[in-house]
Amino acid sequence: MRRLYQNVSFIFLSASLAAKVSGLSAKVSNNNNNSHHLTSRRNWIGKLLTAASATYTTNPPSPAVAQQVVQELPIDLRRYTALAPLGDANTSTGNKLTGLSMDSIASRLSHDLVDGSTGKGGYFISGDISTEIFRDNCEFTDPTNSVSSLAKYQKALTILFNPEQSFVELVTPLEIDVPKREITGRIRSGGVLKLPWNPRISSYESTIKWKIDDDGLIESQIQQWSIPASQALRETFTPSF
Repeated sequence: MRRLYQNVSFIFLSASLAAKVSGLSAKVSNNNNNSHHLTSRRNWIGKLLTAASATYTTNPPSPAVAQQVVQELPIDLRRYTALAPLGDANTSTGNKLTGLSMDSIASRLSHDLVDGSTGKGGYFISGDISTEIFRDNCEFTDPTNSVSSLAKYQKALTILFNPEQSFVELVTPLEIDVPKREITGRIRSGGVLKLPWNPRISSYESTIKWKIDDDGLIESQIQQWSIPASQALRETFTPSF
């Protein structure tokens, strides 16, 4: 997934690019790690997204320009910008199913990865995830993003890929390490993004590790990709029509 995948940061990178193309590029203070700068960040992101909606429909940016924007995005903004506009991080996702065995959790994950919790498609391409086996403050991490919010993560997944034109498959069965309370697995995925120029992400593999807390809920998910983010970015800005 070329970060693009999961998480939504590429949508914000896209917004940043659109802003640059339309002359709305903005600078963030060097002190943007302070809490009182969050409002200005929201305003900054909002302007970028507004510009993106108008610019991308008819004029997709070139991969070269896109890569430049990625390099210019402040590194310490990645955690905030990744999923910032997607609602309150503390939103409850419903009742939790505690006390499950490691085998039961692995079985649920295997199903969700490929088919989704309710059959809407693998959760990485649809957001159809069994929220009852994850903590609401579960930390989801990939090479370019980290967010401790199940609600934001799920929302992000619903707006990235077109499930009808995308796929996820298990490369090998999930492995369970009971002493470490960890489950690991490898998936292969790819498909079409929900962007106006219908970019197609070629097949790639991801290695994923889930950490289980003492209540039997997933407290973290760490994902690594088999392709560099730069490749995903190039494909993101390559129209398929």
